[in-house]
Amino acid sequence: MIDILGLPGITPVDIRYQAKSIIISANAKDDVLPTCSECGKPMYRHGRRKGTFADTPIQMQPVRLEVIRTRYRCADCGKVLIPELPFLDESRRATKRLVNAIRERCLGSTFNSLAHQTGLAVNTVKNIAHDLINELERTVRYETPVIMGIDELHIAGDYRCIITNLATNNIFQMLERRTQAYLKPFFASLRDRDAVEWVCTDMWRPFKESFGQYLPNARLVIDKFHVLKMASEALDLERKNHQENLSRNERIYVKKSIRWITLKRPNMLTAMEKSALAELRSSIPILAEAYDLKEAFYRIYDKQDKESAMNAFLFWKSVLPKKDFNGFSKLAKTVDNHLEYIFAYWDSPHRITNAYTECLNGLVKIANRMGRGYSYEIIRAKTLYEKQARKVGSGIRSVVDIEAPIPTSGTPQSVEYGPHIPTLIDMVESGRIT
Repeated sequence: MIDILGLPGITPVDIRYQAKSIIISANAKDDVLPTCSECGKPMYRHGRRKGTFADTPIQMQPVRLEVIRTRYRCADCGKVLIPELPFLDESRRATKRLVNAIRERCLGSTFNSLAHQTGLAVNTVKNIAHDLINELERTVRYETPVIMGIDELHIAGDYRCIITNLATNNIFQMLERRTQAYLKPFFASLRDRDAVEWVCTDMWRPFKESFGQYLPNARLVIDKFHVLKMASEALDLERKNHQENLSRNERIYVKKSIRWITLKRPNMLTAMEKSALAELRSSIPILAEAYDLKEAFYRIYDKQDKESAMNAFLFWKSVLPKKDFNGFSKLAKTVDNHLEYIFAYWDSPHRITNAYTECLNGLVKIANRMGRGYSYEIIRAKTLYEKQARKVGSGIRSVVDIEAPIPTSGTPQSVEYGPHIPTLIDMVESGRIT
């Protein structure tokens, strides 16, 4: 029989198909009698034993390898030996090449799909993934961002904290909770924390209070899109207030037709939508006024320098109506309370925003849905250690960690910037990651 396995120490003797799997039987070579490890005497053949192991798929079908090995016994001390084969992972009941193949794919595919392809139990795939994750946690370290993004993310039943490198658009870290109890120890132990120059986040106070004392050189800039979101929400509040006095059909019309028009920027409106907006000014003037307030606030971020932006905000605040428009009044108060950090946007290089962090949050949620039932640990590993995305835009390099104990393997720690977020987006959209 042709050797279709290419594995050392065994010879295939039979192949058959059974229960949607390919079964290959192989005999282990027993040319030399082993010596007893206890008493040093030669052992004799004492029957044969068959073990079944999963192997890499052939022709898109799971493979089961039946390995028949000679059992040896010592005539003096009675010790029994079944020789080990170097290509087998006895604990997984699989070949090492199959385990390695799963390790290569488990952070880019769902466990169920890998189990289906290989014929292994889902829990076996999960255990292989956990071993890989533990190894990655010990050996991989990402470069501390000079420009850091911090945001929250709701997955696996709780709010998590996700941290990105906004200078390179890479993922840096994911923390189990967004509370100070988790954030403060993280920032206190952060390597090269003096290197952080900017932190972009929303207005959630625990974020600022968590990193403030530990990142001495970092300036906070509040994310532009979180501020602009409040302006859109203020407009939407006026729409909802207007709808309260309408009939059911009128409410549906306003929600489905007018809402999306008023949330768009003027340069994004079609000719038909511009005509609808002009009609809105005569039919529902209060909504048209709210739209103009929203747009005037958005134009603050169109200013090229900080002084012009602050003057635009002061003017916008001065023309706010004294009555009604509570959402915009709340927005003005919020900006006043965070004035320094909101307008630091014009001091920061390259106009820092958390846009890629927000995109990443969406990708993580997609992975969570596709692998329904994943634990936080698995979702975190799939996000932080996706292999292909780590190769792009990361400037991967190796260094010797002078603070770590002397390595015994001779392998330096891997240092890089983390998975590249635009690459992750491309991989999800093209179906190369699930």
